[in-house]
Amino acid sequence: MDPSFPLATVTPTLDAGVLHVLAATTAGCTAAEVHRRLGRGSDEGVRKVLARLVTQGVVLVETPARYPVYRLNRDHVAVPHIEALTRVRDEIVGNIRTEVAGWEVAPSHAGLFGSFARGEANSDSDIDVLLVRPDSLDELDEDAWLEQLDRLDRRIRAWTGNAAQIVDLAPATLGLMTREADPLVDSWRAEDIHVHGENLLELLRRLR
Repeated sequence: MDPSFPLATVTPTLDAGVLHVLAATTAGCTAAEVHRRLGRGSDEGVRKVLARLVTQGVVLVETPARYPVYRLNRDHVAVPHIEALTRVRDEIVGNIRTEVAGWEVAPSHAGLFGSFARGEANSDSDIDVLLVRPDSLDELDEDAWLEQLDRLDRRIRAWTGNAAQIVDLAPATLGLMTREADPLVDSWRAEDIHVHGENLLELLRRLR
């Protein structure tokens, strides 16, 4: 799946992007504005997609000024389903949050980072997960912890078709990385989507 344009799972990529742009606003957009916000495809390609969507009734076109203005036809019966697909990224986060919340061995922190967290992931991207272990794990807890990670890996693949890239850290390791100013810590701090446990910034301050 392309988490940035999940509509691409059911419609050609450029169509998916145009629909995603229009679904994100209630205001009208010119074709040039749609192309600029989309950031891919050609201007001519975007105009052809808009013309096709107008023919299907999914998009409305008005000409109040010099240039035609396009907006999603929210009365169209297909549009609620289109809008639901544009919210798939939030659903992925929610699924991961629910999965981790049910773990027998709870993490000190769970969060998402990388291209998915930045909203830049595509169909080839991993879903990057940061997991910080509890302060101590006995042998039984260690086995349960690893089983949980394996299950999360499999479920992320089932939900999205994308591989999970799970970073599994002990608190002591994260503390050492923080004190040594590891650039990875800076990226986690900047990108983290909180999933479960202690807030990452508070955890980093505690472990410093």
